[in-house]
Order: sequence, then structure tokens, then C-alpha cells
Amino acid sequence: MRPALRPWILIVFCLLLHGGCTSLFSKKQAKADETQFRVKPPPRLIGPDDVLTITSFTNRLPSGDFIVDSDGAIMYPYIGKVVVTGKQVAEIIDVLIARLKDGYFRNPMLSVTLKSAQNQQFTMFGAVKNPMTYPYVPNITILEALAKAGGLGANADVNEVTIMRKVNGQALRMRVSIPDIIEGKTPNFFVLPGDIIIVRERAL
Repeated sequence: MRPALRPWILIVFCLLLHGGCTSLFSKKQAKADETQFRVKPPPRLIGPDDVLTITSFTNRLPSGDFIVDSDGAIMYPYIGKVVVTGKQVAEIIDVLIARLKDGYFRNPMLSVTLKSAQNQQFTMFGAVKNPMTYPYVPNITILEALAKAGGLGANADVNEVTIMRKVNGQALRMRVSIPDIIEGKTPNFFVLPGDIIIVRERAL
């Protein structure tokens, strides 16, 4: 018989699904369809509080992390305020290069990546070293999410990892095995914003 999840996990889990346990379990849960967990995250649009990493390949242009302010902009040397909210990373690169070419640099070269998305999150529960809610990172996989949570705890059941996801208002569950992912028997699914990943504890 498999061990039950700890009470605090169930309580917090219910709160995170907006509406509590009553609204969640009053509806029949849909049977997990693996295709709904094979989804690749859609292109991410930048929003306030996101952190962008800009890497410069041009002398005198700095590299670093830039936080998107409440107005949806970052401040970058030479060109000042750059509105980035609502844009994809590739569009931001184009905007920065165009502004830098306008009287400052002949051929500026830089890259932009989304370091963390503060306005989107996923949650790790159960037998991981750091169970908590994390800022969502685009294209993060199950294994990467586990690593971000500090890895598996000593009492983790590696064959009992549950991904919980809401699709069209339905709460879906997919149970996966870490060894199966590592061996290629099961896809290393992408995590989506709002996902909850629960690692069950082993029976004593």
C-alpha cells in the first residue's frame, strides 16, 4: 500500500489550485492523456519583474542581468529605457541592436535570454530537498525542475513522481518514473507555468 502524502502537502496543494479542495474534487478529474503532457511551451512574452540576461560580444557594451520594471522596460547603457514587455526574446534583440546602431555602434552583437519569469511559476512538493514555488524558466524539463529543487530527498520514491496540470479547467495528472525518463522509456516532459510536481516518499 502506498504511503499517503503528508497533510501539509495536501493543504498547500489545494490552495494553489485556486478554489480549494471542494471545487477541485467536486469535478471529475480527466484521465491523463500523455499528449497533453508532451506539449512544448508556447513562445514566452516578457512581462514585469522578469529577469533578462544580456550577453555582449561588442567592446564597451556591458553584459549582465536586467530586471523588467513595472512599466515593462529595462535600462540599458547608451540607449536608456527600452520597452520589452509583450515581446519575445528574439524581438528584444532586434530592438536593442537597432537602437544601438542609431548613432552609437556600427555592428553591435549581443544575445538575450530569459533568466527567470517572475510572473509565472511552477511548484515542487514532496520528497525533494527544497520544496517550494519557483519562477518559471522557459523550456525547463522535469529533470531540470528536480535539479532546481535541489534534487531528490533520501526518502524519495523515484518511480512515483506526479505532474499535475490544468488544461481547459480540468485538473490532469501524469505519473512518471525518473529511471524511465533517464533511460529514455518516458519523455522528459516540459514543465509549463502553473504545473505542480509531487515526489512521493518511499514506504518504510
